[in-house]
Amino acid sequence: MSRTVLRYVDWRIVPDDDESTPPITFQMECVACAILYGAYDAKALSPASEDFADVQDWALRHSGRNPEHTAFREQVHRYWKTYTVGGSSC
Repeated sequence: MSRTVLRYVDWRIVPDDDESTPPITFQMECVACAILYGAYDAKALSPASEDFADVQDWALRHSGRNPEHTAFREQVHRYWKTYTVGGSSC
């Protein structure tokens, strides 16, 4: 008969600040376009940028070309890592 041993550990999550980690990037998604074309369709998304001002400008230009498109969803792409308390990083 085999035995199972359970070990309960605490976990933590922190931003991944390793130098090889890609930078934080931002994107805007037009809610109206996402409804029309489907979520994550290229027509609904700004290009990803490390500068938030770039995606804000995209949203303003998009609304200028499409005055009825006034709602946007921000997307932040940030890497995280987990580790066990008292353990080593993954």
